Amino acid sequence: MKNWTLQKKWTYASALSIFLSFLMMSAILYFSLYNWMLMSEKRVAHNTLNEVVSFFESQGPVISVQDIQRNRTLINQLVNQEQSIRVLNADGIELLRINDASPFSAFEPTSIKEFEKDKVEGQTIFHKSAEIDFGLFKGYIEISHSLSNFEELMRYILLAITLFSLIALLLSAFIGYSLSAFMLRPIKELRDEMQEAKRTRFSKEVNFERLSKDEIGELMKIYKELMDEVNETITRQDEFIHNVSHELRTPIQVVEGHLALLNRWGKEQRDVLDESLDISLAEVQKMKVLIEEMLKLAKNEQTFENTNTRLLNVVKELEQQLEVLSPTSSIVYRGNENISVNIPSTTLEQILRNLMENAIKYNENDPKIIIEAWEDTSKVVITVSDNGIGIKKESLSKIFDRFYTADEARSKNKGGSGLGLSIVQRLVVAYKGSINVESNQNGTKFSIYFPKFTSE
Repeated sequence: MKNWTLQKKWTYASALSIFLSFLMMSAILYFSLYNWMLMSEKRVAHNTLNEVVSFFESQGPVISVQDIQRNRTLINQLVNQEQSIRVLNADGIELLRINDASPFSAFEPTSIKEFEKDKVEGQTIFHKSAEIDFGLFKGYIEISHSLSNFEELMRYILLAITLFSLIALLLSAFIGYSLSAFMLRPIKELRDEMQEAKRTRFSKEVNFERLSKDEIGELMKIYKELMDEVNETITRQDEFIHNVSHELRTPIQVVEGHLALLNRWGKEQRDVLDESLDISLAEVQKMKVLIEEMLKLAKNEQTFENTNTRLLNVVKELEQQLEVLSPTSSIVYRGNENISVNIPSTTLEQILRNLMENAIKYNENDPKIIIEAWEDTSKVVITVSDNGIGIKKESLSKIFDRFYTADEARSKNKGGSGLGLSIVQRLVVAYKGSINVESNQNGTKFSIYFPKFTSE
């Protein structure tokens, strides 16, 4: 039984319980019916004996054997086909027998107060004797009531119950199997989903056909919620790996460029050495902060504090960084120099750097990037425009999707991964902002909207 499936165990258990219940009810019914019918047979025999005695008493206070024999026909009408009556004298000698349908046991010259059950000549009978005294005649009247028809009927009932029990056994097995199949269907579905999750390494979304309102349905719901959390965690981990690898590319390139500069000129020129070391250390520090922020974003633990970041300072910092990567590019800032944004400086730098890198990367001319900024009573607007090759109209609605590239072959040649704009949008939305894009063959313009900074 240890190796049986749950469905097999459930089938046997339910079938056995249904069958035993039916068998127990059948046994109770059989024995109740048996006792009731046996008592009925006893009442019939008792009534017959009383009627015969009453008949003799109705013949007068004095009756002889000859009188009894003359009334044989009348007495015979009082006895049914399963009964026999005999009259015996005081010595127990049989004088008269009416209806030889049921055998008699050996007579004992005593009055039997209750019917006794006995087996005579292979037949089961009820018999009873009563003492009579009619003046000229003293003796006994004895009745024998055959139970052959009763036993035959009970054998038929027992056969019917046995047959119905076999049918009930097959029916209960079928009901047990069907019931177990129905009840275990959600569990099998849950098992299949678990096996599929194991096979696909949690990459497939859990989707149950239906969720019942019982405990199994609640278990399936909990499992689905758990797997959704696991999938979300795995997705965030994957995003973190891709995002960090993407975002660290520029700081590493900056550090690499300054190390190359040090290798060439830093040994002899002290000012080059100091400047490159300062920039490299600053970039390393930014990488640490960047990794921490990306990790928080991946864990959905980003904190939203009122941080007064001056936009112009970030633009100047980026201009210095990008000068190493693209000496021919130019960055122009137009707008209020005192505009501040409610976002950490490293995050704002990350957003703008991604947009600027794209402007440089997808440009067939000398890159020219124009950053404009203004504010009203409720929001700060930052636009980043370039003179690049533009984005096709059919691609504008998809450029913020992860790993999407408007021109796959071109992106591969440029080293694009399709992650930069996805990261930009996620960071903007994380700080309660929004972003949209306009593009034509003369360039692209990104517009970013942030809530206005408040010091509350």
